[in-house]
Parts: sequence; C-alpha cells; structure tokens
Amino acid sequence: MKKETLTTFTLSTLALASLVLSSCVPNAGSGLRSRDSASAVTSTNVGLYQGKILADNPIILSKNSELSDSFDLNKLLSVADITSNTFLTGNSSCNGLTYCFEVRENKDSPSALQTTNGKWAYGVSTPEFLQVNTYYHLNRVMDNFFNNLVSGYDLAYTGSTANYKTALPLTYRNGLDQFYALQNPLIAYADCDVADNAYFDRALMTLCFGYFTEHPAMKWAQDSTVVYHEAGHFFQRLQLNIRNPLAYSKAEMGNIFYDEAGAIGEGLSDFYSYFVNGRAHFAEWAAGRYLAASRPMTEDDPLHISAVSSDPDQRLAYPTYLNYNPNFSSLPNEDIHTAGMIISHYLVALTEDLQDKCSMSKTGAANTVMYLLTETLAEHGDLSGKGIEGETDGRINLSSAYPTDPDSTLSRDWFSLVNPINYRTFMQTFAKNLLKTLGNSSLNRCAGSIYTRDQIETLIDDYGLLLFRTYNENRNHSYTGAGVVDSSKTPTAVNSNNRKKSVLISKDLLIFDPSSTASSAYVIDNRTTMLSGITSLQSAGLMTNSLSAQTPSDLGFNNNNGKISPGEVVAIALNLYNNSNSTMGGIQILANDWNHADALGKPCKFSTSESKDNWPQTAEGGTPCTLPSPNAALTSDNFAPVCFMQLNEPSSTRWVSQSEFKTKLALDSSMCLNKNNPKDCFIRAIKGADQAHYSKLNPKSTWGQTMADPETGKAPGLDWGNVLMFEVSKHIPPGTVIDCRLRVRFTNCDDCYHKQKADNTKTNYTSDPSADGYDFTDVEMNGPRPYKILHLQIPIVD
Repeated sequence: MKKETLTTFTLSTLALASLVLSSCVPNAGSGLRSRDSASAVTSTNVGLYQGKILADNPIILSKNSELSDSFDLNKLLSVADITSNTFLTGNSSCNGLTYCFEVRENKDSPSALQTTNGKWAYGVSTPEFLQVNTYYHLNRVMDNFFNNLVSGYDLAYTGSTANYKTALPLTYRNGLDQFYALQNPLIAYADCDVADNAYFDRALMTLCFGYFTEHPAMKWAQDSTVVYHEAGHFFQRLQLNIRNPLAYSKAEMGNIFYDEAGAIGEGLSDFYSYFVNGRAHFAEWAAGRYLAASRPMTEDDPLHISAVSSDPDQRLAYPTYLNYNPNFSSLPNEDIHTAGMIISHYLVALTEDLQDKCSMSKTGAANTVMYLLTETLAEHGDLSGKGIEGETDGRINLSSAYPTDPDSTLSRDWFSLVNPINYRTFMQTFAKNLLKTLGNSSLNRCAGSIYTRDQIETLIDDYGLLLFRTYNENRNHSYTGAGVVDSSKTPTAVNSNNRKKSVLISKDLLIFDPSSTASSAYVIDNRTTMLSGITSLQSAGLMTNSLSAQTPSDLGFNNNNGKISPGEVVAIALNLYNNSNSTMGGIQILANDWNHADALGKPCKFSTSESKDNWPQTAEGGTPCTLPSPNAALTSDNFAPVCFMQLNEPSSTRWVSQSEFKTKLALDSSMCLNKNNPKDCFIRAIKGADQAHYSKLNPKSTWGQTMADPETGKAPGLDWGNVLMFEVSKHIPPGTVIDCRLRVRFTNCDDCYHKQKADNTKTNYTSDPSADGYDFTDVEMNGPRPYKILHLQIPIVD
C-alpha cells in the first residue's frame, strides 16, 4: 500500500449558469405576443396553417460546405404545414397534458407566438422565424418518437400478453397516464440568450437555442439537427423514467461532468438526429461551419482520419477512440460529446446491418433500433428495482433488496454511483434486447428468420464493446436462496470466439503511479477554486446537501497550502496508473458509504482470497467480516463512511471508526460535521462529489500522460468530474492520520463485473462452478469484491 504524498494541482473549473426560472405551465391567456404574417418577407404560396422553414440545415440545403454566414438564407426557405393552433403549442402524445410542448422566443417571453391570420411565414432574420422553424422540427421529432413508442408496444405485446420480457409498462399501453416523467410541457426557447451553445435543461424541462458571438446572423435554431439532438436528451429522460411513478425522483442520463452515461447520452442524441433525417452527420451548419465541432456517425465520413474506416478492424472502437475528436485528431480530448461518437457509430452501423441481414428498410431499421433503446433505458432507469414488467422481485438499482421505500436514496445511488450506465452495462442490456427480439426464433422478425447471436456479438466486438461474458437476461434472477444458482435461469453465454477486439483487463493492473517521485494524489484547497466548485455542483443539482454548520460558508479555514488541514473543504485527484499493456476505459473512483465495517463500526479485514484487501490486521483494529450473498437484504448497518481514523494509544495504534475516535476525544456530538450521525464526525465525502471519472488510461500511463498534448507534453487542467471532494472537521487534531478506503474500477475490467472461478469456492456465494462469468449482483456491489481497493492515507497538517 502506497502512502499518499500531497501535491498542489491546477483545477480548471466548469462555469455553470444559475438557473432560476419557474417550470410552471404557462397561461396562454395572458401576455399574448402576436405578429401578423403581413410583416413577413412574403406570404406567396403560403396557405392557411402553413409557414416558411429551413427543411434542413443551410449547409445541406445549399450543398455548399463553405456557405458564408452572410448568405441570404431566405433563398433556401420552403413551405411546410405548421399548425392549426393559434399558438406554437404542439399536440403530440403527451398523456395527461393539454399539449406536449411550446416554443417561445426567449426566457423573457410570457407565452408562445400567436398568429392572427393562421399563417406562419417570416423572414429568416426575424425571431419569429426561429420560433416557427424550431416548432416545425421539434414537432417532427416528437411525432417520430411517440409513433415509435406506440409501434414498440405492438412489438412487445400482443394485446395484454408480453411477447418476451419487456421493460415497457403494460398500464401505459392500456391508456393510463403512465408517462410520469412528463409532468409539464417542454418549453423551447428559439432565440435564447446563450452564446455559442444549445442545451436541454433537465431541471427546468427547457430547450435553449443560442447565438454565435462571432457570427451574429447565425443561430443554433437554424440547424434542424441541433433541434433533434437537444430534443433527444428530453426523450432519454422520458425513456429512462417510463417505469417510475410520479412521486419518484427521476433518473438522469449522466451528470454534467465527464462520465460514460453522459457520453452515451450524447451519442444517443446524435443518433436521434439520424433517426429523423437519415443523415449520419450532426450539425454541419451550427457546429461545423465555424466552430469545427460537427460530428460524424459513420466511419466513412471524410472528417475522419485515414485510420478510421468501415472495415471491421478500423471501426471507432472502445476505448481507443474515447478521447478522439476528428476535428482535432492529434489532441486528446476528454469530452462526453466526442466520446459519445462510439455509440452513435455503432447504432448507425447496426441500422445498416439490419437493412442488410434482415431486409429492413432504412426507416424500419432505424425504428427498430430506437425501440431497442427505449427498452434498454426503461430497464436501467427503473428506480423500483424491477426493470422488467411483471417481475415481483427485481435485481436492478437495489430496491428489491432494500426493505424500505423503493424510492430511497439508495435506489438513486445505485443508478448513478454503484451500478451506473457505462459502455459495458449499456451494451450488455442492449444486446440482451436484440437477442430477445430479433434473435428470438419464436418471432422470426429478421426476414422470416433471426438476427443471430454471432451477428449480434460480431458487430458489438467491432466497436470493442463485447465487454460482458453473458447476456444476463434474467437480470441475476439465476440466484436463489443464499446465493445458490438456479440452473433453470442460466444466462446465455457470449461466444468467446467473437471477442477479438474487446479487451478485458484484471483490476489488479490499476495502481497508483509507481514512479519513485510520484504522488498518489493531488490536493486542491484554494478557497476561490473550491467555492467555485461548490457553486457549480449546487447549480447542477448534484450537491443537494449543505456543508456542515461547522464549516464557514466562505471556507475561511482553506489555506491553499496543497495539504489537508482542519476545517477545510478540499478536492482530491488520484494519480492512477495503468500497469497493463492495453488501454483502460471508464475509470470510476468511489468515495461513497459502503459495507466495510461491522455493526460496531470496526473496519472489516477481508481475506486476501475474497477481496485482496487484507487491511487492517487484527492487531491494528481489523475485524473479520463475511461478504453478503448475492441477494441478501441490506440494512443501515451495511453502510460505513469511506474513511477511518488512526488512534494512537499508549499500548497500541489502531484504526477505528470516527464514532470511536470522537468518544476517545470526548467531543460532543454537536461538534461533528453531522451532529446526527457520529459516523461522519471528522471527515466526509461530499454527496454529489463522491465519485470521480477518468475517460481512459493508455498502457503504462497515468491520466496526465494519456491526456498530454503530443507537441507540448502538457495535459489539460483537471475538471470537477475528475476529483473527489471532502469536508474536514475543524476539530480534528493536527497530526491525525486518516485512511480512506476507496473503491476503483473501470469499464473494460473483467473481475470488476464477472465472478471468477476462485469466487465459487466460497460457500457464502455459490457452490456451483458454472457461475463463473456471471455478473455481480447489486448487493455484492456494496462490498469490496467487484473493485480494486485503494487506500489513501492522509495526514492532517495544521
């Protein structure tokens, strides 16, 4: 175990706007804004309820990739049916709502644009045009999405009978108002006051299409692919929460910083653009013309480097291309938008493969893929723990194993922290849905036959994503009783011969930087920087709990000495090293509470064969602990803070809980960081900042070496997603040593997700060796076995 040395490090912060607007349903009868279409450029050939729109983005319509921002876009307009409504409010299928969405000019507009003569023709330079154009394309993608949802039910059900295990809730099919994620209409601001950006605000349920600082004539709402992409984030929220009742909190696709769920979400949104227009490139005009940020969705796109092609050996494979930006191909780029290209490329390739193998039309293949995405996200987002319709005892997001409110904090923690969506978990569930639908011989939906397992696995492997050993189609229902395998529910195994590009690596090969002069971690305690980080986390809704009353709001104890002192709030970045000869992707570091202490709070000493973390020894305060069986119920005693305290006594030095350390100091509980829970008395990971991510580590490299500019040798500054944040009590004595037992894993890790043969010798897991390669259950992910355990020993310095 390597002792931490403290090093000051630069942290580049991500500025977030403070969002203060209400998300209430607007009153269409007040504050009306109207503009007679006589003020438009022309109403010629525009009939009742029609208007002028850009049918595609200006680059595509002009067939000129170098189109100038001074070009008169009115020359590219066409006539289209808009709406017979008085206002720009859309009436797509939105259960329980009068209308599904509306389009306004900006955040100061009290209502949607109104027409007085039933026509919607305006010049491109007017804000009215932007609203009409946004409305037309938003309505188009809404229709496609909800029609796909209806047709998906026709695939999943025959009447009220499910054709296979489906995540789609039957009650929604039967006409009940089950789309609980849609409580208010979506509001789109077509001329939003935001520079060089467009976004979906999931807290306020709004879309914002901004402007270009250097090119004032250009607007994001002029590019229909951007409308489809941002609406795609809204649809993902619906898909994730289709099984979550109204009172439940909502599952979200990633956090605002880098993580693989967010990357997948961006790739899905790019694909939603393809789903509408069938064109495998995103934002040629808005992101591509001057920002050099448009994104391809096929390897044959000329924007790609020559090493990328549709040849199976040259696909955009994971994790090699996680940091690849085709616009700046030589510079590593840790960004969810470019990392998401891996999933968008796979989905387009799958669409093309279904056209070829299953004789589907392009539209039919895209609709099939979209339906499979709905199935996949609906299962992952289920916070009740069931995942599949009709199940009485689920195995996802823990709730079935936790005997309290199914919408407990733990359910959300499992979705976002403990078993989150990443490239492995997403692809395993997606592959399972392919297998049970197009690979189902009782349905024969692939040109009268099936889309075979080899076909499923081969294409997934082309993208380096065959990172699972079974399809886990019973969602770990193969376990019964005390963890014994039920042979009637044996999961279908992946054909290992199909795993040619997808590399699985042992967790033991992820270590601290072994260089003799290297630090194990970097500490950031600059007051201004940390205040900025806290504001960013709070604005994003990630940090919902306040700092302790013991910590001054101005972080007055932070002294910017690059060490950890009493009373500080600090960020810590681990200096990890990939000791393998293959690239590691999706590194996740967890500092949340987990099952590593006994009922009295003593630190567990797990045997080497079980967890490879034989710490601390009995003489140092460790106590032997047994690991939970795969489907055991959890209680509050199964969760302990990540950090223990070193207690120096005349006769011994022991590692103890924070509760025992408080007692030894005779500190009153009111002086703890959490006065209601002495387990968190002296140091605590800040909830919402208790996980950190690195996109990838190259072979024999640290993150800094992986991200280094090849010309300068320098890596970019850390972002808030790369660090853990801790709050330290002002009452902790200087000289105290803290050990934080962090859990680390990565997406293409073998033994982080799959049971190994050695595990099956333990009778408290299973006595059936056929369980080799089975997934760990959610309960087991509360312990040490699926992770590499790293000890961060922190001396407190005054």
